[in-house]
Amino acid sequence: MRIWRITATKHIDTVFSGVGGLYASGRWHPQGYKISYTSESLALASLEVFVHSETTDIPLACVSAIIPDRTPILEVTDLPVNWQDVSAYPALQKIGLNWLKAMKYPVLKVPSAIIPVEYNYLINPEHPDLKLQTEQVLTFQFDSRMWKKINL
Repeated sequence: MRIWRITATKHIDTVFSGVGGLYASGRWHPQGYKISYTSESLALASLEVFVHSETTDIPLACVSAIIPDRTPILEVTDLPVNWQDVSAYPALQKIGLNWLKAMKYPVLKVPSAIIPVEYNYLINPEHPDLKLQTEQVLTFQFDSRMWKKINL
């Protein structure tokens, strides 16, 4: 299975290291844990980055990797009713933390809060069974039209 991640080019050498999770929390983890957020498509990865971006000034790169077919993946299916809201972060972080600590699965499949019928794949870089194969590294730039207001 192919996954995608967008990162600042200055972090390209550590793109799947999960080191960012040591310094910042996310929807699915509290601060202090190595974790990499990836997406099932480049389009979804771009939206996941875009919703947290305020500028196009940072040089970006997109990286695809292959998760081997035999890799065990845990899918989150039991979610709080309000799971897309920021108020649900503590419950979702508990799910992610339990997964990280259990060390049973190297990958956690979670729905995207932006497009719930599409999925993000959280990577535990410290899991001994994780065997990511980096495939492509490309420069990435948001189309300038994405920064305009929508008038429907």
